[in-house]
Amino acid sequence: MKLSGVKHCEATLDECVAAAERFATRGDNWHNHVLKPDCVLNARPGLYALVIENNTTGEILVCYSTVNHIDAEQHIVKLRHGDAILCGSGATAAVSDETDQEPLLDRIRALALEQTDWHHHMYFPDCVFNPNPGQWSISLEAQGQLEDVDLVSADEPFDVLREIEDLFFSGERLKRDG
Repeated sequence: MKLSGVKHCEATLDECVAAAERFATRGDNWHNHVLKPDCVLNARPGLYALVIENNTTGEILVCYSTVNHIDAEQHIVKLRHGDAILCGSGATAAVSDETDQEPLLDRIRALALEQTDWHHHMYFPDCVFNPNPGQWSISLEAQGQLEDVDLVSADEPFDVLREIEDLFFSGERLKRDG
């Protein structure tokens, strides 16, 4: 499903950040997405889309922009997952017996090493975009195409997400800062 098929309200960056802070403080069931300009989920190719999805209230806010707001995105990710999600250590995820994480992580590490443009989608069990409703899912997109590797789990794959987030934000900072 693309964002164009989902009822949402456009908002400013400040409104999205304030909403995320409010949802976190209230303890709502919420999460965020960052859709790159060439993302297959993005309803407006050429623009970044910061999406705040609140599954408690049904609200979906979107900030479209020509700029990647990496600092705001990191703040929102920490609000949702805690400070430990972005440890910056470069530590690799512990592999669980429950899910086969290695193909996804190996592919992401290779793309990061190659400095190929990529991003991931972390789908919460009740996420409107989730191709596996009721399960935690992570998919990978590189150069505007979904990759054949993904992860589906009954449990939140926090350690895997931490490694992916570290690799993602390291690459985004490198692009931004040169």
